[in-house]
Amino acid sequence: MVLDAWVNLFPEGFAEAWGSQQENAAVGELFGEDLAQTRTVEQLVAAMDGAGVDCGVLTAGLQSPERAHRQGAYAAEDFLRIADQHAGRFLVSAAVDRATKPVENCRRIRELAQHDRFVMVRVTPLVEQYELNHRLYYPVYATCAELGLPVSVNVGVPGPQVRSRCQDPVLLEDLLIDFPGLTVVGAHMGHPYEALLVQYMLKWPQLYLMTSAYLATYMDPTLVRFMGSSRGRGRVWFASDHPVITVGKALDAARKLPLSDEAMAEFLGDSAQRVLTPRN
Repeated sequence: MVLDAWVNLFPEGFAEAWGSQQENAAVGELFGEDLAQTRTVEQLVAAMDGAGVDCGVLTAGLQSPERAHRQGAYAAEDFLRIADQHAGRFLVSAAVDRATKPVENCRRIRELAQHDRFVMVRVTPLVEQYELNHRLYYPVYATCAELGLPVSVNVGVPGPQVRSRCQDPVLLEDLLIDFPGLTVVGAHMGHPYEALLVQYMLKWPQLYLMTSAYLATYMDPTLVRFMGSSRGRGRVWFASDHPVITVGKALDAARKLPLSDEAMAEFLGDSAQRVLTPRN
């Protein structure tokens, strides 16, 4: 099974609006053509079928449906309906989009967790520029630990021209120590801190890493060797962040990594499926 741990479905006009923001200009220039793709569920399913991706984890904001729709965005509930309509093809995650509303965020997580296709909460520190171990995120981490929901946390130097220190992987140890039962997935590869993240994964069995928004062609050889080792198999997940990097392009690069059949299967979806769908 091939499971893409981060796919997006963007509404009409999203790419243009996002790319017009000054801090995103460089990223927009790099991915602009691809970002304009995949405006419908049918297009996303076709892209997944063409690439050979069996299941994708859709990513919405954590905000309420009313607020999301006022802003012309999809809500997590919209994606849950899509997941129900396309059985087996989609799981759903939601990213914290207003860190200053911790009580509301925890209430929303509890609501969404009642649906068995809701499998992960995302924290994207670059967006609001709070450190990933900031007190505003701690109620979110505590709620996810209580509910058994993994948390995806962006780590490493982000593409947009914003401060990077909020995503320093060193800060992950606070989460891993304070919430020993919480599964944490470092998103967007964590470059250029791959060597540190390998050491952390060796130290913390509940820590994983995903390749979202990072083409496997450029993966650090040390990390690739770790993925093929007995202690590293299954600790790094395939993810595209489609259409930032299209699923086809991402998967083609991933399949070229020098991994054994077992390690490749773990990377492309077996590990993520075990972690994300224990209730399903």
